Amino acid sequence: VFARSRHRKTVNSSVSGNSGNEGPDGFDPYRSWSPLTEEGYAEKLRLLREATTISMERWRAPTVLAWLEVALGMPQYGPRCAENIKSGKVLLELNDAELEAGLGISHPLHRKKLRLAIEEHRHPNLVRYPCIAQLGHTWVSSEWLPDLGLQQYSESFATNMVDARMLDHIVKKELEKLLGVTRKFHQASISHGINLLRMLKYDRQALTVRRHQCEQIDEDPLVWTNQRFIRWARNIDLAEYSDNLKDSGVHGALVVLEPSFTGDTMATALGIPPAKHMIRRHLTAELEALVLPA
Repeated sequence: VFARSRHRKTVNSSVSGNSGNEGPDGFDPYRSWSPLTEEGYAEKLRLLREATTISMERWRAPTVLAWLEVALGMPQYGPRCAENIKSGKVLLELNDAELEAGLGISHPLHRKKLRLAIEEHRHPNLVRYPCIAQLGHTWVSSEWLPDLGLQQYSESFATNMVDARMLDHIVKKELEKLLGVTRKFHQASISHGINLLRMLKYDRQALTVRRHQCEQIDEDPLVWTNQRFIRWARNIDLAEYSDNLKDSGVHGALVVLEPSFTGDTMATALGIPPAKHMIRRHLTAELEALVLPA
């Protein structure tokens, strides 16, 4: 079956938009390539629950399709998958060139997304972060990037379907050439955002709890979002500059973990003129009081 796919036409591989009506791992049943009925979606969820107790090698074609469309949120590749991938064993045996031929995945980051997910199932005992599969590409683009203060890259990350697995393996060349993140400061922001996820083992619930605990008190800045720093700037009497932090890439993990991040760095991000020496000294004192205990 797979061999016949080499002569078939490639399906359109454009990515559908993202909305809030999602199922597991970023799948949106209302914007899928082939819209699923309520019954069909429920059946796919049943197959996925069943698949958690079975190795990928033993998956049958409907389970493979459900995994691709729902768990990975890649329904645009569903028709070719249904045609050509008849079992999990077949999927495990495909190299990158065969993935492109059999599923029509010519996009390098889409192919990487699928490859990383396949490898996780090939060696389940070697998975370092059990929670990582729960963080799909819609979470990355609609929640994680805005929390970093990098919402301007959300569309690019969504189009490239960057999920948490891909974040854990992202390289500088991909950031620059495929995702359009060319500013070094923004690259550092993303890098430290990923470092924080690793520190918390990609446990979104643990991150949410810690952020909630410091929502009203100025502590644990490591987990602060960009929005939390904007509020902090207002609270230390720098309201006129605070909104300059929007889309700046300033967030807690960058502030705490980046050795080169200083009061001057924060002042520049806030847009405080170099001539405003007293304001800059005030900011530096407040920042040190916040960060040094961390």
